[in-house]
Amino acid sequence: MAGSEREPAEVRIPRTALDAMAAALSVRTVAMRTWPDGIEWMYPMGAWDDPHLEVALMPGGDEVWLRMSTDRASVAVWTIQQWWVFAGELPEAPPG
Repeated sequence: MAGSEREPAEVRIPRTALDAMAAALSVRTVAMRTWPDGIEWMYPMGAWDDPHLEVALMPGGDEVWLRMSTDRASVAVWTIQQWWVFAGELPEAPPG
């Protein structure tokens, strides 16, 4: 996956999956798994056995990849600016 030219793919991310990822990020309850290709994917803690959104921050910091656990072959690519807009809309995490 990394370093190869990707074909545009349609990735359908259910609102509930995006909301769950936003909640996990806002309270810092995110788990990570490294795939055999070396890409580290984040997902909401405790969601591995349920359909969930997975997010990978690409080396270099220019792109963020998103995919559903139910269709890992399809990846949506966000610019880092799109990611920061999304992250900026998250509720403040409680003091920790």
